[in-house]
Amino acid sequence: MKTTLSTAVAALALFALAGCSGSADPAPTPGGTSPGAAATTGAPAAGQPTGPVPTKAPAPQLSVQPDGKITAPEGFHELPAAQVDAKALPDSYQERRVWASADGKSLQLIAIARDACAGIDASVAQATDAMVTVVLAPQTSPQGGPEGGKVCATVLTPRAVEIPLDQPVGDRKVVVTEAVS
Repeated sequence: MKTTLSTAVAALALFALAGCSGSADPAPTPGGTSPGAAATTGAPAAGQPTGPVPTKAPAPQLSVQPDGKITAPEGFHELPAAQVDAKALPDSYQERRVWASADGKSLQLIAIARDACAGIDASVAQATDAMVTVVLAPQTSPQGGPEGGKVCATVLTPRAVEIPLDQPVGDRKVVVTEAVS
């Protein structure tokens, strides 16, 4: 009985895998439809992809390695220390460097979330010809964690944030502050 049950389970698994590995539809014709398939109004022209339109991939973010080392995405460079003023940040911010994209229209830095489930809002509070002021606003998770039962540890958690700029940062001073809650 045990052998018969094992054989039946194995056969079902193979059947399921065989169904996933191939398509029951015949190969498409040069016109982009399968033989015998009805043409539909609004179908894409030949050579155009079908299916959902892909969304723009999120920009690569700074990453914090377990040893604390920061890895910047390709095309980003660290701003000189003299160009960054982060002295208003709380002491929990050990990382106070800022990186700019190649075109200077995007800044990235490491912010601190208040718990393992929370995020950070980062925005430009003011931009002048001489200075860009960035405000970091740590978010909090609902009491007891988000819906779905996930438990959120109350630990300071570094998170990469990206701040888009209307104009390239150039040599403007970047002032980083944290919102008062």
